[in-house]
Amino acid sequence: MLRIGNKPIDYESYVASYLDEVFSKIRIVDNSLDKEEIRDLVADYFVQKFYREENLQYDYDFIDLFCGAGGLSVGLEHEGFRPIAAVDNNKAAITTYKFNRPWLGNENVHEEDIRELLNPDIFPHVPLIVGGPPCQGFSIVNKHKKDHDERNELYRFYVHSVDIARPQVFLMENVEGILKLYDIIKNDFEHIGYITCNPIVLNTKDFGFPQSRKRAFIIGFQEENADIAAELYDSFNETINGCKLGRQYSLWDAIGDLPPLDAKTAKNSTCYESAAWGYTCAGLMRSDTEYVRFINDRLPLLIPLLNHRSKYNNERDIQIYRLLNQGEKSDAESIQDINPYKSRSDIFRDKFHKLVADDPCKAMTAHMYYDCNMYIHPYQARGLTPREAARIQGFPDDYFFFGSPNEWYRQIGNAVSPLMARVLGRGLKVILDRINGYEGNH
Repeated sequence: MLRIGNKPIDYESYVASYLDEVFSKIRIVDNSLDKEEIRDLVADYFVQKFYREENLQYDYDFIDLFCGAGGLSVGLEHEGFRPIAAVDNNKAAITTYKFNRPWLGNENVHEEDIRELLNPDIFPHVPLIVGGPPCQGFSIVNKHKKDHDERNELYRFYVHSVDIARPQVFLMENVEGILKLYDIIKNDFEHIGYITCNPIVLNTKDFGFPQSRKRAFIIGFQEENADIAAELYDSFNETINGCKLGRQYSLWDAIGDLPPLDAKTAKNSTCYESAAWGYTCAGLMRSDTEYVRFINDRLPLLIPLLNHRSKYNNERDIQIYRLLNQGEKSDAESIQDINPYKSRSDIFRDKFHKLVADDPCKAMTAHMYYDCNMYIHPYQARGLTPREAARIQGFPDDYFFFGSPNEWYRQIGNAVSPLMARVLGRGLKVILDRINGYEGNH
């Protein structure tokens, strides 16, 4: 039994409480799987996984604000950090976050508006706070911005959370556009006793990962470390740059071993699953490609195939998917007779986009919640599945996403790449080791 404080957790009951609800909604329409057999197989895998992980050792605790499904936490955990509290107001994302971390407990993972949670019991002192608050409301190019935009308020509560927990270091993540607001951010943190370093923009592709995804990161330290701030920042950057791989992974490196599927053709059939359309949970899969070994580091070779289901498409879109060549978009000649966006090609050139197998993928986004027309599989007439999107982001194969299939897409598209989070984790550990006077391992 894993203990959180003085509370024992029975893994079998814990896993069953999640999986029973999931499997109660699944309908295998072609009888290709025995639902009860697969449920037991998946349950056994996770029970054994959680037993293996109960004695893992961590170097530093952290709090994850606006945690989503946990992409940032996944990477930091890999590098020796332990989340002790997490907050997000999305039910499906919080369910995903909780299930994959049974040792945290409900009292430490909060499906709440952050504005309702600010007290020292929720946010105790920790070495590190991370997160990506919504900042669109601050945009200086937004002609319709409001002084009391709710998104501005959420950003300010991120600052207030740092003020309460007083971490030695904070890391804030967002889209590159946040850099237009850096002077505001810098002043807000100076007001609570933190100095910020020049923001850095990192692209997953530059590190060899199979996706072109730019994100901005802002790091801050307590003012008491001002005398070594330049040293800390230089060490962080040096560590980050040392994490670049000696090769470039492609889209096909990431997803090429996953079972082929057809686009789903049954409309309004969220619970329907089949061999052709894929499953929420399939049998154990053995995959031993170089990229899979990289993202599944420390995991067994046999892992359940999770969240590998295609999205519904009508016959017209499936035909468009077939006609497009890799790299082609909505303006391709081959689809003009059936392209519903032809008259607005100046606006919707990217409405359809067939991915290139041998290149890094375009950035995963939450738009996949609505459709995957911009993420067409390079060889199969369908959009990417959530598991394929998760592979591209760098989630390990046994990271199980909860909620509806559309919500899986949203969680994955909104997440920080766990692979980039590993890189950041290494840099953050160097900073914290220096602040705390550690030499080498500890």
